[in-house]
Amino acid sequence: MASADGPRLGIVLAQMGGPGELDEVEPFIRAIFADPDLINVPGPAWTNTAVGAIVAKVRGPKVRAAYERIGGGSPILDITLEQAQAVTSELRNRGHDAVYAVAMRYSQPDTCDAVAHLVRQGAQRVVMLPLYPHYSFATTGSSEAELRRVIEAEGSALSLQVIRSWHDHRSYLDLQARLVTEMLDGLPTADRDGAAVVFSAHGLPQKLVDRGDPYPDEIAASMAGIIERLPYRIDARLGYQSRTGPVKWIGPDTIDVLGELAAEGRKSVSLVPLSFVSDHIETLYEADILLAEAASDLGIRDYRRSEVFNAGAGVGEMLADIVEEAL
Repeated sequence: MASADGPRLGIVLAQMGGPGELDEVEPFIRAIFADPDLINVPGPAWTNTAVGAIVAKVRGPKVRAAYERIGGGSPILDITLEQAQAVTSELRNRGHDAVYAVAMRYSQPDTCDAVAHLVRQGAQRVVMLPLYPHYSFATTGSSEAELRRVIEAEGSALSLQVIRSWHDHRSYLDLQARLVTEMLDGLPTADRDGAAVVFSAHGLPQKLVDRGDPYPDEIAASMAGIIERLPYRIDARLGYQSRTGPVKWIGPDTIDVLGELAAEGRKSVSLVPLSFVSDHIETLYEADILLAEAASDLGIRDYRRSEVFNAGAGVGEMLADIVEEAL
């Protein structure tokens, strides 16, 4: 195990980012479309930028309205900073001379900010910890490519190690199962066994899966690992949310899964935001507002969701376990 006597360890927490204020919504959308790893528009390199500017203008008002409904911006940066402080504190308690930096892919602070901060802090060895448990070319893959590009462009001597996936790490599965159990404990005692539970993951364009993206397989593996840790027998279903644009996405859509359960006569459905480690637009707006409204319209009277990790109890220890195992 690395100690305080060894090279200073820099932890880069890689996350998607989000607009902290309403004025940042359109720049955030443009940044997403500028990334060919996430949205690859056919044509020369500038095509992504041009299309992103158009989409930001068209979709901006609707997206701004969604952020208005969750308080005027995303809490993802504050939560990520708290997670960074928690994992770094835990690593220091375990004898590592660790510092951290946050690299938001489509907002600030970005990857350039993260590398500059770690250089100033005297880090020599860097571990990229993606706050995506499940690997995808569009998330962890894009963040890794950008981090390598920045380190090379800066001429930095930082050595880099990347944690590409932690979907089946025991500490992750244990903590996720605890949160699901706490949600199910809130049901009437007679309803816990056999409860309808929808695991809802962020969607992914089908073309990425056709290229060999492991994301759906890792989602399925996490779901299985969580279910086997629960103290209750459940009726588990899988759905995908957050679809956007005219391209084909993997399915089924979470709303369609809710419809199937309603058609079967289910009046109580519990939702697990499987691929999310912090509250953001996908949980606070999609899960808590859009999906809740859809469930109500379908006749589901009791709709609830489990908490996501945020910076709650056990998160620092979980992330430190993942980093230590990689070291």
